[in-house]
Amino acid sequence: MAARVRPAADGDVEAVAALLHERMNRKIPAETWRLLLDYPWRPPEAERGWLVEDGAAVVGFMGTIYSDRPTAGGMRRFCDLSSWYLTAEHRGTGVGDELLRAGMARAGVTYQTMTARRATGRKIRALGFSILDERRSLFRPGQGDGGLRLVRDPAEIRERLSEAERRILDDHHGLDIHHGVVEAPCAAAPDGAARQAGRATWLVWQRKLKGAAVAYHEVLHASDRGFLSAHAAAIADLVTVGENAVLSIDRRMMDPGDDPGTIETIPLPRWYRSEDVSPGDVSHLYSEVLLLDQKLP
Repeated sequence: MAARVRPAADGDVEAVAALLHERMNRKIPAETWRLLLDYPWRPPEAERGWLVEDGAAVVGFMGTIYSDRPTAGGMRRFCDLSSWYLTAEHRGTGVGDELLRAGMARAGVTYQTMTARRATGRKIRALGFSILDERRSLFRPGQGDGGLRLVRDPAEIRERLSEAERRILDDHHGLDIHHGVVEAPCAAAPDGAARQAGRATWLVWQRKLKGAAVAYHEVLHASDRGFLSAHAAAIADLVTVGENAVLSIDRRMMDPGDDPGTIETIPLPRWYRSEDVSPGDVSHLYSEVLLLDQKLP
């Protein structure tokens, strides 16, 4: 019997988790892999990914992590593509490409993948994907001009968020990420920053060691990207922890003319495909990276 591609359903969760743990990455426990199919914000009508079945055996999988998010054009559905895997004996048969196409076939969905290997990047480019970002700005602490305040108290952060932002906050409850509100208090704003006085941004970031044990504080989301861009160096002073640390911001989140910091090439580019969502509206929330507690490339 030839292998076939079909949507993953409720009864497939354990088999897929076992496949990914045993064959793709044993360092990630099966119960963590389960989150790719049973994540807390999954729209009830969405499939739990796509799998390849050979007889009764699951031999391949591609995660499709859906979310509904606010954008400049209103609410839009996103899909983070994850964990494209096929057992060695089924590679080269064409079923892997069929699996890939099945996972990104819905109209009106903004697709993204932040961890695609170079070979995968070549394949998805042919399917209409573009590079979302391939560079980021790095800011080390001690280079800012001060004047900002960081709110870390969970109750105060929640009080400052809109209803839609509180839903995003709740969706990510329990994940290893950090939240804060960075503000420019009216009384403390220097004369030259009057246009920023009273402005603030809800900031979400991830702290992971990379390279030579550098603590990357990777910005996942900022409610006011313009404020983030204008004050990136000062924000680095507030949120970075450790002597060997940087605040890392993908270039699409930065405005032309603002201090770009140190520009670094991202080892693996971010990719996306969308009919009407601009790159700036594609954040790092609602992704496999957070569910699996991994680091962004």
